[in-house]
Amino acid sequence: MKIKTLVVFATLFASTLFAQSGSELFNKNCSSCHTDVLGVNVDLQDQYTNIYKAPYIKDLIEKLKSKTENKEAFTAFIQSYINDPEKRKSLYGKKAIKKFGLMPSLKGALTEEEITILSDYLYSGYQMENKVISKKATEIIDPRAKLFEKHCSCCHEKVLGVNVDIQGRYSYISDTAPHITNLVTKLKDKIEDQEAFTTFIKSYINDPEKRKSLYGKRAIKKFGLMPSLKGAMTNDESTQLAEYLYEVY
Repeated sequence: MKIKTLVVFATLFASTLFAQSGSELFNKNCSSCHTDVLGVNVDLQDQYTNIYKAPYIKDLIEKLKSKTENKEAFTAFIQSYINDPEKRKSLYGKKAIKKFGLMPSLKGALTEEEITILSDYLYSGYQMENKVISKKATEIIDPRAKLFEKHCSCCHEKVLGVNVDIQGRYSYISDTAPHITNLVTKLKDKIEDQEAFTTFIKSYINDPEKRKSLYGKRAIKKFGLMPSLKGAMTNDESTQLAEYLYEVY
């Protein structure tokens, strides 16, 4: 009877140690991207979601489980992916890769045994609650920023480099459209107040004619004329976007 009790105790101890080892490996190699919260997004419907550097681990685990038949296949995928994270292996589409980037390889950072322990932990032992709002949240995103992100950032936030003029003033270099910081600064120099700023923005995004452009023919030839956003936003949304640009940039 004592021997059986000892065996059971040893098994439980080993299982606990195994789970702790998996947790330690996860915290060391994965948590900074897959669980640490950078901030909080608030959309136009006041719905809150956490911001991570990479897909949230619980979502990732559930997605991988739905695509693999069993624990062995789950482990095989984890081992293959963390050693050689190619685009074709990704569980997510091009949009996610563009947003997060491709995960750096962990080849050499973990032994085969450690990868097995980590995979087992993810498959069976990962118990962190998928809370919508985390105590670690450090930033609340202005809901108006969602409008900018959706309609403007892909062209107006892309940066290739920085120009510094002889007065030491900085401006961003872009190949898609004038950088939003440069554009807002230029517009503020040409108008009287926020009301005029908002009027210009709303007029231009609905009907971006050459005569309204803040830049000359050379810039239009380089970037092209901005496509109209007429109908893409309501009147209230375009007002909110203009106010956001005026206040933030």
